[in-house]
Amino acid sequence: MKRRGYLIGAVAAGALLFSLNTNVQAATVPISDNATSYVRKGNQYRFYFKAPTRLTVATKAKYKILNTSNWECIPYKGKNKNIKVFYLRSGHYNLTTKSGKNVKIETSATRITKIRNKLETFSHKTYPLETRFTSAIPIKIGQTVTGMTDMYHTEKLNTMNRYKFTLDKDQKVTMNMSVQPVYENSRSNIFNNNDIQIVQDTDYGYALNPWKTKGTLKNGKYSWNLEKGTYYLEKGSARGRFSFKLTSEDTNALPSTPKVTKVNSTEDGIKVDYTKADNATGYGIYGSSLRRYRSNDPLLDAASMIGHSNFTPDGNYPDVLTQTISKNRLINGETYDIAVRAVNDEEGRSFSPVSANQKFTYYIPLKGSHEKPKTPTLKVSYYNDHGSDEPYINIEWDVNPEADSYEIQYRLKGSSKWATFFSKARSGDIVDDPTNDFGQDFKKDQVYEVRVRALHSNLISDWSEVKTACVDVTPNR
Repeated sequence: MKRRGYLIGAVAAGALLFSLNTNVQAATVPISDNATSYVRKGNQYRFYFKAPTRLTVATKAKYKILNTSNWECIPYKGKNKNIKVFYLRSGHYNLTTKSGKNVKIETSATRITKIRNKLETFSHKTYPLETRFTSAIPIKIGQTVTGMTDMYHTEKLNTMNRYKFTLDKDQKVTMNMSVQPVYENSRSNIFNNNDIQIVQDTDYGYALNPWKTKGTLKNGKYSWNLEKGTYYLEKGSARGRFSFKLTSEDTNALPSTPKVTKVNSTEDGIKVDYTKADNATGYGIYGSSLRRYRSNDPLLDAASMIGHSNFTPDGNYPDVLTQTISKNRLINGETYDIAVRAVNDEEGRSFSPVSANQKFTYYIPLKGSHEKPKTPTLKVSYYNDHGSDEPYINIEWDVNPEADSYEIQYRLKGSSKWATFFSKARSGDIVDDPTNDFGQDFKKDQVYEVRVRALHSNLISDWSEVKTACVDVTPNR
């Protein structure tokens, strides 16, 4: 009886042991990034990299590596089917496998800082930290460029991926590009998008079609028809490695150059007439203020086509030979450079060279009183923003219903040079940065002189009395 009781107890213990084994919960297991380990289904194996890392994995197991957002990491092929190579940003990663039994896995990690000179055509130290196109890296047609985008958490170690190239004649330029992002596409992953832009080095901005890609790309191609000149290429922001090459061939797809024939003021704005261009499907008008940086209209600042946002593909280019620059974009008394450019939208978007410009001063057609407006009464003060980065000279004048605009002049006291700009504000304006006019920012104890006169169409008042403003704090900018 005792023996039988022992057997029953053994069976019960065995049943308990089986129950425990079938309810083992998944574990999170740290795994070395330079070792041989064993992995199995149900566990998560965690890596941590203090810096961007190239991770080589050799195993027969089927597995995935995911970041903390559960974005799957994209591998490069290795020397054989069991070897894969990952280029990863710093941080935590989890490896999971479908293998039901322990499978050997070999890992080898190298910091990218030790090998990046082999991965990039240009050292990250060559790239500028600022975002200006004028600081772009020169490249040549036919040159293969390799690099990395946004692999580091600091801009100091990243690259801006802006380049500059020159064409000595009209050409069809084709970009052949491959992109290997760090992560697979997912709904929440916004870091796989590439938006490639080509922008001409000119005061006359316009929008070539951008090339938009998402995720992994192998030898993708896109072409632009470009006139002779210098261009800036901005590669998009997909995190990971990339390579590209520009090639060129002769093209006759560009429209011919139209010519401005007449410019005049109307109640609606500036009316511009121009000649017809061969191979054109539409036309865009430029209206660039000679004092662009004072304008509150970014389209005029960039000398972009009127009615068309710069660097976007959805502009309206009507097939007519007369267009009007809306009065809403203009200031009475301001002088503009007026020019026209033809566009062909049939084979991608291509543009003609810009026509010769015409300088034109816009005056609203005279209505009502034909007397010059009353001289403004002026009040001037300096707002120091408590020494921070947004100080300005505040300029106020009395409201004059007959005034269409105001001409404002200011200068450093003791200087013979006046800086001038126009405003259509009803009762005042500001000077927020004198650097473009005088080569320096506001400085403590400087005194600025200001005067204003009113315009009614082309009728101009006398100058107001000169008022002064003293800078009491040097701005922190």
